[in-house]
Amino acid sequence: MKFHEILRGLFLGTGAEWVLWLLVALSVASVALIIERYVFYVRRKVAGDLLTDLVQGRVDGVPVDSMERRMAERVSQLATSGLSRDDLQARIEIELRKERQRYEKGLTFLATLGNNAPFIGLLGTVIGIMAAFYQLANVKEAAARNEFLMGSISEALVATAMGILVAIPAVLFYNIFRKRVTAACEQTREVATHRLLHLPTSNGAQTTDAEGGHGRRHL
Repeated sequence: MKFHEILRGLFLGTGAEWVLWLLVALSVASVALIIERYVFYVRRKVAGDLLTDLVQGRVDGVPVDSMERRMAERVSQLATSGLSRDDLQARIEIELRKERQRYEKGLTFLATLGNNAPFIGLLGTVIGIMAAFYQLANVKEAAARNEFLMGSISEALVATAMGILVAIPAVLFYNIFRKRVTAACEQTREVATHRLLHLPTSNGAQTTDAEGGHGRRHL
């Protein structure tokens, strides 16, 4: 038996039904992840007025588990650790990457699903059409052949449509959530930079001149 005959037998034996069920499962997982991430971001969103308060050292009303507040508190801890300024900046970058990973959890799945769900659906369509043409050889009458072929192709195209329907919300919310993560990271970096410039360190008070904006060390 030739290799292509083995593959054809495998595809015809499994059919396209499993592709539809796979897409349904991926769709359910996608919706669950979208809801979880949406709630996650809403509960940790820091508005502009609260960001101003956080920069000035006030945390009232700022979500405890938000990236901005966690980083502000972390900078306060590091500022009294005796590290040099360069070491402090390096540690802040490490902490920021950790926070970004926490916020980006699950987004890779949405991006992958959005890019590949149509191809999964297309695979189901190809298998369905392959089965239709294979079974078409057993239909002798021309009218019956046309009716069978059109019906089979129509059923096969359902898989492609399903794949597109799964991909659209995944791509849409991936872009929305990616924008939210980027905004949170920018705000966090702003808070961290400001707190680093103004908080004293154990190896000397490092402050920022209110007018000139340049750091100076008091001996």
